[in-house]
Amino acid sequence: MSTELDTIQTPEKKAHAHNWQRPLYDVSENDDAFIVRVSLPGVNRDGVDISLEEDTLTVIGTRTSQVPEGWRPLRRELTTGDFRLSLRLNVPVNEAKIKASVENGVLDLSLPKADEVKPRKIKIS
Repeated sequence: MSTELDTIQTPEKKAHAHNWQRPLYDVSENDDAFIVRVSLPGVNRDGVDISLEEDTLTVIGTRTSQVPEGWRPLRRELTTGDFRLSLRLNVPVNEAKIKASVENGVLDLSLPKADEVKPRKIKIS
């Protein structure tokens, strides 16, 4: 059984055309969970929306733009726009125990593996 998470592209509806950016992310794994770290610069806790539908985890990060009227940047290091990341989970996770936190524009997600896919030690009698 493969224990990888796949990135998928989801088609956007024409009526709600939005210029999404795919954020940088990293996935690691331990015996109990998958750890997903997503870089969402300029996004605070209230701007993050996480959903899990069937086997697809979707993260949407919306930036808040609090810019004074008439302000114009001379140089930008970050592009403007919001973030969207969709990951296909090909390993069952325990949805009730998913944890998420956002600090300094970095989203940390812990996706606990379902009991049936955790490694087991078999006792010999």
